[in-house]
Amino acid sequence: MYSATKMQWLAVMMCLYAGVASARTEEDQASATNGNGISGALPEQCFYQLSSECPPQDPGECPCKRIILSHDSPEAQAVLCCNLDSQTFESGLSCANFPANVTYVHIRNATLDTFNASEVRWRRLKSLAITDGKINHVKGQFLMMTPTLCLNLSNNALVEVENNSFTRLAHLTTLDLSYNNLTHLPALNTMNGREFWLDISGTNTLWCHDIYQYINKTGEKQINFNRENETVCSASKTWHWFNATEQVPLKQVRYLSLLQTECPKGEAWQCQCNFRRLDIVKGKQPTLAVNVDCSGIQLTELPEKLPRNTIALNVSYNNITVLDDLSTNPCYQDIREFYADYNNISSINKLEGSKFLDNYALLSLRYNKIKSLPTYILSPNARDKNFGSSRLVKLGGNQLHCDCNTAKYLKVWLQTRILDSDEVLCENVKEKVVDLEPSKMCVYPGDWTDYIYYIIATEVILLISLVAKVSYDYWVFKTAGYLPWPANKMPKLPCDWLCET
Repeated sequence: MYSATKMQWLAVMMCLYAGVASARTEEDQASATNGNGISGALPEQCFYQLSSECPPQDPGECPCKRIILSHDSPEAQAVLCCNLDSQTFESGLSCANFPANVTYVHIRNATLDTFNASEVRWRRLKSLAITDGKINHVKGQFLMMTPTLCLNLSNNALVEVENNSFTRLAHLTTLDLSYNNLTHLPALNTMNGREFWLDISGTNTLWCHDIYQYINKTGEKQINFNRENETVCSASKTWHWFNATEQVPLKQVRYLSLLQTECPKGEAWQCQCNFRRLDIVKGKQPTLAVNVDCSGIQLTELPEKLPRNTIALNVSYNNITVLDDLSTNPCYQDIREFYADYNNISSINKLEGSKFLDNYALLSLRYNKIKSLPTYILSPNARDKNFGSSRLVKLGGNQLHCDCNTAKYLKVWLQTRILDSDEVLCENVKEKVVDLEPSKMCVYPGDWTDYIYYIIATEVILLISLVAKVSYDYWVFKTAGYLPWPANKMPKLPCDWLCET
């Protein structure tokens, strides 16, 4: 008899210790009972029973039963209820003599529209689990000084928990809201420096904004997430990403709280980093794309390091002179938008052949010191701005050295490729590049070579006249027998004496 009682006691204790605060399938819970799940790291006060432990569902039988956890402690007793609904909820708990001397409760497969947390019956519970059922709402607040350590509301298709329902649970260490349909995370009491475990795996409708705010607020008292690798959240319009909702892995949201530690900074300056959007690449998990703002902090060169997944960098209003890092620094390989307006950049030649030119969507170098623009660097990438190009270039405010080629060719290129072409100026001519006239710009100082065609034309005319005159004199001599007056008056030459003899 003693041996049988001892074995029963050991079995009950094993069930108690194997209980977890996470919603999962029946097979997952059985795995946890065998010690194979992650729940072994969670506090042991969680009470969970498998469906095989439910009371018999015979007509007239009580749907709840008591489980004695310790004969030495009158309050170390638990109640397990199964298949309750709004009609049998009260009677089921009553027939198990709840809440007298009960500190652990597990209700399986309950069908309720609303669970009222403010009822006095829950006042003395250390562990409350209502799992694997159909409950739409949780309303009301647990009473002050409720000693609950573990609250498990997993796998109930919950759509709403009132924001202040759990704020009075000052001793709560484990909260399981997994596998529900919640969109907002209720307020949690994480004070007193205690360890706090939260399981929201499978509740993929939770907004990432809520989770991020909670991670950010807790600081050193950071929440521990059970089954973090299986947890995703929804990036809604709250984060100004997309009109559609996308799922983001929890580890990406946790990266939010670490972002500022990776943000570029120096002894006298600090960049600002934030998340720009949800970056979706086919075949890869969604990634939170980072925007880095280092504008107006007196930088003389580009930051050496950037946070992971940086896609936009703004270094405007600084004293930067070169763009070498865009071509050589691996931290810049994902940059798609680069703003370096109002700096001292004089050349973009270093960008030739860089990976940046293969990836960029916008390059803005307004009001720098660019004097020449080798169009071959940008031509293979820039597209016609009038057709919604996905790659835009801004160069307004730069003063180019203008000449005939600028007026003839570069002007046309700027108008079709550069978004603010009407703001590109000439340093040697007080005009905009787009206003240059080739007829004015292509005039050179006078030189004798400029008249070479006139000289040649004159010589040709003289030659033709001479030939015509000789031909005419010959014709007159043959027909009239004398030479015309000009030829007759010419002095005789030595050859004429020779001919006469």
